[in-house]
Amino acid sequence: MAKRFAVIGLGHFGHELAIGLTEKGSEVLAIDSSLDRLEEIKDKVTHTVRLDATDEKALRNQGIEDFDAVVVAIGDDFEATLLTVAVLQQIGIKRIIVRGTTPVHERILDHLEIAEIILPEVEAARRLADSLVLESVLDTFSVSSDHAIVEAPAPETLIGKSLRELRLPQEYHVSLVTIKRARRQPGLLGMRTKTVEVIVGIPTAETVIERGDILLVFGSRKAIERMLKT
Repeated sequence: MAKRFAVIGLGHFGHELAIGLTEKGSEVLAIDSSLDRLEEIKDKVTHTVRLDATDEKALRNQGIEDFDAVVVAIGDDFEATLLTVAVLQQIGIKRIIVRGTTPVHERILDHLEIAEIILPEVEAARRLADSLVLESVLDTFSVSSDHAIVEAPAPETLIGKSLRELRLPQEYHVSLVTIKRARRQPGLLGMRTKTVEVIVGIPTAETVIERGDILLVFGSRKAIERMLKT
């Protein structure tokens, strides 16, 4: 059975999120007060509705309490975000995900006991900072302001060594989550071999880092930076 999500606010973030969820097979109700924004997305999501998200009766009429999660992506109008969150809590929505734009918003939402807060601008800035400081970094996923999961090519100094030898947690205070590794596979009917990417899985003490490996590493940004620069 497809999951059901409601996305309130169809700015750039909400628009892309609603379409992305729909493309992944979810049932999506897109909500906004702007008719123009709804017209842009109506053929790309399951349902659209024009309403004031601070109107409790209007939300209840959409069966909002039956959705798996409600994402509040209103954006710059933080007062409207807070009022909408208050209404959703009054209705009894079990899972509310809220987009903020600043760390101050995050603190305020935290006081409202919102467990899932998204700061896309902050996350984008951190990713850019990581890519500028560590040019080898391919991607990052922030876990907190200090910790992240970083995807980067294996440094030369680690190649050919096992995790038992490297002792990454002890030497660098980082943990290797998994490894992406290129493998050559023969083509069908005598066709040329092709290169495919495989996931090593959960590394063990005997796992050896190979040339060309892409490492997914968890730790503080400073610790990961130190490891990648060895």
